[in-house]
Formats: sequence, C-alpha cells, structure tokens
Amino acid sequence: MNFSTNLKKIRKSLDLTQGKLAAIIKVSQRTISHYENADSEPELIIVCRLADAFNISIEQLLGYDSTEDNDRYSDLKTLTHDYYVKKRLAETSLKENYPL
Repeated sequence: MNFSTNLKKIRKSLDLTQGKLAAIIKVSQRTISHYENADSEPELIIVCRLADAFNISIEQLLGYDSTEDNDRYSDLKTLTHDYYVKKRLAETSLKENYPL
C-alpha cells in the first residue's frame, strides 16, 4: 500500500477529518488533501508528526512491510556481499603479487 492510500485509511479509521488532522500536525487541510491524492509528498518532519499523531511507527505510516519487501532487498544484499568478497580477493592478490 502506498503512502497516500495509507494516510487516508488511517485518518478515516481514527474518525478524523482532513481539517482536524491538519490542525493537529500544523499544516493546511489542502496539504492533507494533496498528500492523500498523491499530488505531493510530505517532508520528513511532517511524516514524523503524522506518525506521532496516529501513534504509529513511520514504517506503518509509509506502508512498509518487511515481509513483503524482503525479496526486494535480497538482491541488493547479494550484490553487496559479492562486491566485498571480490574486493577482499583483489586486495589479497595485490598484496601477494606486489608486496611492499
């Protein structure tokens, strides 16, 4: 679920209007509308205020689910690991072939 959809769902589940939420986090109602319609994205400080207002984590607000996103990062982890292994082998080879 993306941020805009998640924001609207959470706001409505707490029975808050856009205006009430806007007053709580000190932005305009129009700003909340833009976030919910994915017309703009909030700055980090606003994300923090929203999470605090909803009494949830930033990850929950953003719709981050580590179980769903695990596959997305496994490739990156593999590439990172492979890079460091190759780097270590190259350094070892240089030391053996070109001692100081």
